[in-house]
Amino acid sequence: MDPLEAERLHADIEYGLRLDKAEAHEALGRRMSPGEHGRVLFLQAAAGHWMLRHEHERARALLSSIQDEPSEGVIATRAVQLELAFATDDPAWADDLLQRLLDDFRSGLLTTSTCLFVGELLLANGRLRQAQRWLTLPLSRLDPDEDLDGVEEMCVETRAQVRRQLGLPHDRYDALAAQLEAGYGPDF
Repeated sequence: MDPLEAERLHADIEYGLRLDKAEAHEALGRRMSPGEHGRVLFLQAAAGHWMLRHEHERARALLSSIQDEPSEGVIATRAVQLELAFATDDPAWADDLLQRLLDDFRSGLLTTSTCLFVGELLLANGRLRQAQRWLTLPLSRLDPDEDLDGVEEMCVETRAQVRRQLGLPHDRYDALAAQLEAGYGPDF
């Protein structure tokens, strides 16, 4: 499917006033062949809606069917699976997914948004040391001569919050987080 058409259809379902978002996304995704653009986008969206409805097995089956296909959004499928692993209280699956995600990161397959998403999931689930690691990973790829984008800023700021909770000493990224926070002004 044409990428623009896939995005349009996704937005129509996602932002439309309808109660069947999971079913609609899933129906579109299932009509597509593995590897066809849009398939991962629709099936991952459907899984997210199934998770919201606490239909975890249905979400898990969908995510498993696309876990090895290239991501089509800013959040990798394995990261959504990690969200499901935490929602279903499956620490063994979560640990396995974290290792696979780390392998994907090392292979250059993850976005900064995925690293932030994973870091925030870990933080929300009390895994502070792991959260700090995931929020630090994308910072290793930064070009010191370029300004940070919004997601990179969020990584720096969330990482600083985690480090404060861990009682770790201030480092250069914490100093950068303080600069960013100071720039927001009193009305933020």
